[in-house]
Amino acid sequence: MQDWDSMQVFGKLANISEHFLQISLDKSGRVISSDSGIGPVPSFFDNKEKTLQFEDCFLSTDWAKFETSRIRAWKNSHQSFMVDLQKINHSDNTTILTKWEFFFIADDFGTCLGLGHPVEPLRPYNLGLGDFIDGISSDNELLNILLENKLLGFWEFDPENKTDYISSGLAQMLGYRSEELEDLKKISWQNHINSEDYPGILRDLLQHFKSTGNLPLRREFRIISKGNQTIWVIGFGKTVKWDKEGRPKKIQGLLIDITEKKKQEIWLRDHHYFLQDLAFQQSHSLRARVANILGVLQILESENHTAESRKLLDILRKESKLLDQSLKKSIKESVSQNQSWERGLNLE
Repeated sequence: MQDWDSMQVFGKLANISEHFLQISLDKSGRVISSDSGIGPVPSFFDNKEKTLQFEDCFLSTDWAKFETSRIRAWKNSHQSFMVDLQKINHSDNTTILTKWEFFFIADDFGTCLGLGHPVEPLRPYNLGLGDFIDGISSDNELLNILLENKLLGFWEFDPENKTDYISSGLAQMLGYRSEELEDLKKISWQNHINSEDYPGILRDLLQHFKSTGNLPLRREFRIISKGNQTIWVIGFGKTVKWDKEGRPKKIQGLLIDITEKKKQEIWLRDHHYFLQDLAFQQSHSLRARVANILGVLQILESENHTAESRKLLDILRKESKLLDQSLKKSIKESVSQNQSWERGLNLE
């Protein structure tokens, strides 16, 4: 027999909690007590003493499941049993899956006190940005990226069962028709990763696992749609469930379209190298011509000159050397700036 005082404490906590639920049932399915979140709200004309039954609170078809679990626990002398029940939301006539543990609180193993809570399994189409903002990137990086780019959708992966879930928006981006979206489990976005980028993603994922999630998963890569369109994306991900051995059981993430940003980067990179080569060629070409001028001046100095012409030759030689020094300094600074720019690109 469970400690009844402890059960009462748990029951009171469930009554004031917005997450936990509480109900007491006898072996016939009559509701002995429950919190306000269980059962229909009585109208003004209802009898205040109206008795609630199991089917007023849960799907009637779940009674067989509940009763089977109760009898099995009773026969095996267990003090409690677990069961999932579809709770009725009378406000909008819908149901929500709830998980319960029922404790026997009578010697005949008939009357049970149940403590439950809603089960809200995360699926990509239910994920929110709040699930990724905390702990996935620093300095509001994700928010800044979203302000400048387009969110494509969410994904979820189960490494153990090798199953994928993706949001309908992501599936549409990959080029799947509306009739193909009926079973999103059959669509694997990983099959659309550019083959050249796949090894890098795999390396980052393994590092994420080795760090037990402390190293966030963040990488830029290319996605190829069914129509053979290349889309640059930045992917964020994190492991949200681990098994007892520390192996990942569920990974969730999102993809953001950065194609336009990538096009600008590629354009800047191409033009940078073009301008770098142009500047190098022109600088060295100018230095070559200055060297030619200095060579001619050296030949002219060996000849006889008037005082006036000698003075002009000295001026030409001096200015040519200053020009050569300026070109050397310009080339050195240009090389230094290019190296800094390339290091910045590599870091990005």
